[in-house]
Amino acid sequence: MGVEELYEYCELIDKTLPPDHAFFLYEAHIKIVQSYLGLAVSQARNVEKIREILDILDTLNENIYDSDTVLPDQVRKSMRHETKEWIDIEQKMDNGDKYTAYLVLAASNLRIALSELWTLKKDPDFSEHITDYTLEFMPKLINMINNEAIGNVLL
Repeated sequence: MGVEELYEYCELIDKTLPPDHAFFLYEAHIKIVQSYLGLAVSQARNVEKIREILDILDTLNENIYDSDTVLPDQVRKSMRHETKEWIDIEQKMDNGDKYTAYLVLAASNLRIALSELWTLKKDPDFSEHITDYTLEFMPKLINMINNEAIGNVLL
C-alpha cells in the first residue's frame, strides 16, 4: 500500500490530503468540542445555554463551507461583548464538577481548532474559505464557553 492510498478526500477543496493535514485536525477538534458540549448537556444544567453554544459553533463551522452562513444579528452583537476571564482550573476542579470540566475541555479543544484555522488561512488552497468572520467570532465563542464554566463555579 502506497502513501498516496492513505490520503483522505477533503470535500471543501476537492482534493486528497494527508491524514495529518490541518483541515482534518480542525475537523477532529470540532467533533471533540461538540462531544464535550453534549456531555455538558447531559449534566442537565443550563441546557438552553449549551444548545445556544452548539448552534453558534455549527454556524461558525458552516461559514467555512458557505460564507453566507452567519450568526443572527442579536447573537453576533451579544458575542462582541464576550471577554476573556481568568479561570484557575486546579481550584475549580477540586470539587469534581463534571459540567465545568466538560466546558473547560470544550473551550480548550476549540482553542486548538482555532489554531488549525489560522494555519489553514495561510494555505493558498484554504485561504478563501477561512474568513475573518470565523476567526473573529471563534475566540468569542471560546470566551463564552469559559464564562459559562466560570459562572457555574461562582454560583
